[in-house]
Amino acid sequence: MEETRLSQAENMVETQAADFDVDTRLGEVLRGEWQGRLQTESYEEASESLGEVRALREWRRETGRSTFSPFYQLFESAGAINGSELTGTEAPLLREALVDRLIGQSRHLSPRVSDLYQALLAELEGSAYNPEFESTSAKVQELRESGDLDLLFDGNVPYAVKLNRIKTRLEGELSGRSALDRRDKKAKETTETSESTNQPQTPPPTRDESKPSMDEMERSKEGETPSAIWTIAPGYGGYYREQSFDTWDTATNTWRQSEYRFSSEQKLEFDSDTWFDRDKVDKDTIRIRATLVPGQATRVPIPYTHYYSDHVPLYSWPEKGSDRLEVTFDQNGDAIVTLIATEPRTVQLVLLKDAKKLRHGRGEMTSPPHFELQGLSPETLERLQEIHRTKKGNLAKARAAAGWTMRRLKYSNVSSFNQTYDTDPRGYIAAIDEHKQADCDVANTYFAGLCSALGIPVRHVVGHMVKGKDDEGHSRITSGTGHAWSEIWDDQANEWVRIDATPAGDPQLEEQQKSNGPVPGDYGEQEAVGPTDEQLAKLEEDLASLTERLSYTQSERELSEAAGVELPEARQIVKEITEAENTRLPDGKRVVDLLSQLFSLIVEARKTVIPDYTGPLRKREGGEEIDDIVAHKIGIRAGETDPRSRQKEYEQPHVEQVYSGFDVYLSGDKSGSMGQTVDGETKWRMQRRAAYLIFSSLYRFGQNLDRAGLRSTEALSLRSEGLSFRDSETIDVDKPISGEFTASDKVTMWHSLGNQGSGNGDVASLSYIRDQIAAEREAAEASGKTDNRLRIVIACSDGYPDNPAGVRELARQLAEMNAVVIGIGLTETAASIPIIFNVEDEQGRQIARGDIARDINDLPAIVAKHVVREAVRLFPEKSRKSAERIMAAILDKFNQVG
Repeated sequence: MEETRLSQAENMVETQAADFDVDTRLGEVLRGEWQGRLQTESYEEASESLGEVRALREWRRETGRSTFSPFYQLFESAGAINGSELTGTEAPLLREALVDRLIGQSRHLSPRVSDLYQALLAELEGSAYNPEFESTSAKVQELRESGDLDLLFDGNVPYAVKLNRIKTRLEGELSGRSALDRRDKKAKETTETSESTNQPQTPPPTRDESKPSMDEMERSKEGETPSAIWTIAPGYGGYYREQSFDTWDTATNTWRQSEYRFSSEQKLEFDSDTWFDRDKVDKDTIRIRATLVPGQATRVPIPYTHYYSDHVPLYSWPEKGSDRLEVTFDQNGDAIVTLIATEPRTVQLVLLKDAKKLRHGRGEMTSPPHFELQGLSPETLERLQEIHRTKKGNLAKARAAAGWTMRRLKYSNVSSFNQTYDTDPRGYIAAIDEHKQADCDVANTYFAGLCSALGIPVRHVVGHMVKGKDDEGHSRITSGTGHAWSEIWDDQANEWVRIDATPAGDPQLEEQQKSNGPVPGDYGEQEAVGPTDEQLAKLEEDLASLTERLSYTQSERELSEAAGVELPEARQIVKEITEAENTRLPDGKRVVDLLSQLFSLIVEARKTVIPDYTGPLRKREGGEEIDDIVAHKIGIRAGETDPRSRQKEYEQPHVEQVYSGFDVYLSGDKSGSMGQTVDGETKWRMQRRAAYLIFSSLYRFGQNLDRAGLRSTEALSLRSEGLSFRDSETIDVDKPISGEFTASDKVTMWHSLGNQGSGNGDVASLSYIRDQIAAEREAAEASGKTDNRLRIVIACSDGYPDNPAGVRELARQLAEMNAVVIGIGLTETAASIPIIFNVEDEQGRQIARGDIARDINDLPAIVAKHVVREAVRLFPEKSRKSAERIMAAILDKFNQVG
C-alpha cells in the first residue's frame, strides 16, 4: 500500500506479496483442467472426462431450475477446491477468496435462507459465524453429524449423489425457511403500515452531495402503490445509476464530487420531427418517462446496460411550440435533463442497449478518497494486511474488502446510529467498524474507507434498485427504490467496475416472486463458478468428438466380433441404436426411460410374496420353530444338544397368472418411396431407428424379467419379431421371433431396412404374421395348453395399400387370435392409413386402429406410444388400480406425440 494510506490505518506494515496470485489461482481451480483433458490420447480418460462434463451440465440445469441456486453454486465451487491438489497454505486462502466472491449471493435470499447460506460459507472457510436464527445452528450441526456437509463439500462425490442429498436433506428445509420469511414479512408489513406522507410525483432536482444515513422505511398502506417518479417501458429492473461522488468530506461525513465538467449539450424541441421512431430501435431498447418541472436540472436514472444517445430523438406528446429539453452529460457519463417550458411536461427518453458496459461505469480514474482510519479494530487491520499481502490488482483487493464488509456488518436501518456515527471522535469508518450496523449507503461508505486504506480509487454511486412491474408491464422508480453502491477502478482493465458491498438483509436486494412474472434487468451478475455453461457445452462437444476418434467402444467391439462385421460398420450400427435409445418426447424425457419405468412397474405388479419354509436346520444354523418333534426327541436322547429338527420361514416370490406372454411384431415398409428425405431424415432410416428403439427396450425388459425370476418360470415371456416387405410377395424376416436382440439381429436389420424394394406388401406381411400365430396356437392346443399371449402387430406404410379390404380382413382375423393391429402412416403421403386400419368387430368394438407420423422424426416415439398402450394390459387387475396414476402419467407423456 502507499505510505500515506498505511499511516491512516495505524501504520500498517508493508509486507511482501504472496508467492502466487490467490484470485488467479482460484480462477484456475474453479475452471478445472478441462482443456488439458482434451490433450489425452487415452480413450478411457476421454470417456471418463465426457461423463464428468455431462454430469456437471445436468447439475447446472438443476441449479438453474432451483429457487436456491446459490447453494448449488457453493457446493460446486467448494468441491472444485477440495478436489484439487493444493498445498497446505493454498487451500485456506482459496476458500477465503471463494467466500468473498459468493457472500454477495446472500443478499438475494430471504433472511432465514440467507442465514443458513452464510453459516455454510463460514463452515467452508473455517471461520466463526453467529447465526441470527437458532434453527440455523441446529441445521448446521445436523448436516455435520450426518456427514452430509462433508459429502456436499467433497470434490470426489458424483454430482448425482450430491443432487439426491440436496433434494432429500436440504431443499425442504430451505422451502420451509422461505415460507416462514414470507409469513414474517407479511406480518411486519401489516403492523408497521403507516399513513403515507405526500409522495413525490416528479423527479427531484440535481444535488451536489450525498450524506449516508440510516432511516426506517416508511411503508404504504395495504393496497397502496407508491407514485412513480419515473416509469420504464417495457419493464426492466436492476441497478439504475444516477450520480457518483469521488470525494469524502471528513468534516461533515458527506460524499461530494470534486468537480463537474459538462459536455454534449443537446437541445430537443417538441416538434413532430423529433418524435420517437420505433422502427429505428431494436427490441432491447427501453423508454423512461417522467413529468419534469420547468427550469429544474434533473438527473436521469440509467441502467449500466443501456445509454442515452443523441442520435435517437426524444419521444414526447405530439405538440408543437417553443418548449424544449436540454440534455447534458457530466464527466462520469451521467445525464442531466432540463425542461425549458412554462409548465410541467411529460417526456420520454430512449435508452439503447450497451452490453459492453455491463457493470462498468464511465469516466476517468480519480485518486482514492481520504478517510480518517486510525480507530479501525485489530481484526479489520489484520484483514486489510492479509488482503494486501495475498491479492494482486485493485479488483481482487476490492472484492476481498467487499467480502469483509458483508461479513462484518449487519444490515440495519435504525436511525439512532446516524448520530453515533457522525459524532464518534475516531471517525465515521471506525464507528461503523465497532457497531457493525449499516444500510446500503453506510455499508458502501465503510467499504470505500477500506478501499482507501488499500490505495484503491473508489467512488460512491447513488441511484435505484428497480424490481417488478405493474399491470401494464412497466417498471417504476419511486421514493422507495433508492439504493447506493460503489465503483472501483480496475487498474488492469482501466475502467470503473460496480461492486455492491451491502450486507444481507436489504429488502431492495432480496429476490421476490412477482405476481406479474419475472422482469429482465441488470440485478448484478452472479460470480462465475467454474466454466460457463457455454464453455461446458463446447467442451462436451469436443470431448465427444475426441472420445469417438480415440477408440471403438466395448459395445462396438463386441458387436463386431459377434456378428463378424468390420469395426466401422459396427460403430455406425451402435451409433444409430444409441440415437434411437436417446429418442425424446416433447417434454425432454427419454422414451427408453419411460418404457423402463412402465416395464419395471409391470414386473413388480406381477410379483406377490407368500411364506415358505426351509429345513431341517439346527438352531445355530438359523432354525426357528421345531418342524419334526419325533426327530427332535430322538436327537436329544442320542445326546445331541442341537439336533437338526427345526425350520426357518422365508418369503417366496409368487407370480400372478394374467397374460402368459407379450409379443410385439413390427412390419416395415421397404418400397421404393421409403428413400425419400422428409424433415431432414430419410423414411427408411427413421423406420429402422424405431425398430431399434422398440427391440432394444423390450430386450431390456426381458432382462429385468430374468433378474426378477419371472421369465424363467414361463409366467411371463417376452418376444419380438421384425419383418419387412420389398413388394407384394417378398417378405424378409429381419429379426426372428424371440426374447433376444442379438448382434446378428442388429446387423441384419441394419442391412435389410436400408435396402429398398419396389412395391407395397402390407397384405403379404400381415398374412405371414397371421399364419405364424395360427401355427403357434395350434401347437399349443395339440399339447393341451391354452395360448394366452398378448400380441401387438405394428405395420408401417408410406403409401396406400394395394388391397385395403384385405388389410381390414386380416386385422379381424388377427383380433380373433388376441392380436391388436396398428397401422402407422409415414408422413402425409400415407394419410389414408389411419382410416383403413380403423376396424371394428360385429359388436362395434375397435379391434384395430391407425395413426400417422406427420413428422417422420416422431416415428420412433409414436411406435413406442402404441406399445405402451397395449403393455399396460399386462398389469394384474388388482394391481392396476394402485398403478393407475403412474400409468396415466406415462401415457399422457406419449399422447403428446403424433
